[in-house]
Amino acid sequence: MKKLLRTVTALACAAMLLGLAGCTGRSTLLREADSARPLSYSERNNADLTAVAAGERAFAAQFSAAMYAQAGQNEQFVLSPVSVYAGLSLAAACAAGETKAQLLSALGVTEGQLSAGFAPYYRSLMADGKDDKGKQRTRLQLANAIYVNEGTQVNEACLGTLASDYFCHSYSADFLNDNQAANRAVTAFVKEQTNGLIDADFGISEDTAFTLINALYLKDVWNEYGNDLPSAGDMVFSDASGNGTTVPFLRGYYETGRPYEGSAFTSFFAETFAGYRIHFLLPDEGRTADEVFTAEVLTELLTSADYRAVDEENKIRYYTRCLFPAFGGGCDENAAAVLQETFGVRDLFSPRKSDLTALTGDGAYCSEVRHIAKLTVDEKGIEGAAATVLPAAGAPGPDGYEEVHLDFAVDRAFGFVLTDRYGAVLFTGVIRSL
Repeated sequence: MKKLLRTVTALACAAMLLGLAGCTGRSTLLREADSARPLSYSERNNADLTAVAAGERAFAAQFSAAMYAQAGQNEQFVLSPVSVYAGLSLAAACAAGETKAQLLSALGVTEGQLSAGFAPYYRSLMADGKDDKGKQRTRLQLANAIYVNEGTQVNEACLGTLASDYFCHSYSADFLNDNQAANRAVTAFVKEQTNGLIDADFGISEDTAFTLINALYLKDVWNEYGNDLPSAGDMVFSDASGNGTTVPFLRGYYETGRPYEGSAFTSFFAETFAGYRIHFLLPDEGRTADEVFTAEVLTELLTSADYRAVDEENKIRYYTRCLFPAFGGGCDENAAAVLQETFGVRDLFSPRKSDLTALTGDGAYCSEVRHIAKLTVDEKGIEGAAATVLPAAGAPGPDGYEEVHLDFAVDRAFGFVLTDRYGAVLFTGVIRSL
């Protein structure tokens, strides 16, 4: 896979490909993924799930910052850490030896935690909500697949593990003798699983042994009725160069809490109907979005941010709403260099050292990690890896507490982190201009 597409700013979704070069290779289903049911509340205390969730958050902070630094000053940069994390998890299931050890280190889990915790973690991300008329309101789906070149000898037990523990479909395709048809099959899979938002020719080469794919799609609205967010009127937005532009702003709903004042940034969130949160990362005056979109700041935001809803000493309850412009962005990047330099995943990309013998004895190594992501946030909701949230603005009752309502204006270049209700990092990004 040598060809990169231009960044497309449109609806939100994400896909990640691991293209592996090796032995020779139409698209035939070899093994269907096991059915993934939504996770029950009682299953959330699973220790292995907790370990995978913590690993994904830690990975997201480092990966997001490193990928943004690699991409340069992209004006609307968006990626999906959870999609890449899922793709690397598939690679770890296919790997052995030092290659596997490096992947597990990057994922922040042990082999046992990943094999037992990935399935419940995957199930925890699923969301499918319709209104009383059957109209789709919330949807979050992931899909994993492996396309094996015809002629590549594979370990059937590994395909079974991928199907049961990673909900991964297995296909065969003739990358060597009918490369165009094989690529069309991959394109069709990604397009279907992302609701048509990613329709790309990935240009997978003829010497491909197998290709691992994760595709992700999310959509949510702002409230249970699917109504648009109200307008906050026109406001001035200052881009990364300090140039002010008057644009329409949206007025989010009041959420319990007050802005978190971090190291060189302030943060608050807008929440969708199903509980997805867009945590805005607003640099302090005199700082830039580039300066605060770092692994350290993202880690602080994901682990330490306390929105302090109640001041017990002064008997005050706080409610804050975000005023923010509609925005969107995306990326189309090769993540191989970041994985090697930031996470130490080196052997996977070495023709000499790569060890993928859990899947195949036919020598294979990763030639590229292609990541495409797209996200749109507007008055109707979000599309990508996210969902709709019902604002929590209920009255606390006559208990002697004063209520204070605040506005948090996202009026200059900013970073953001989009999480689900349990803290999974679905999207991150930096919006330098509108």
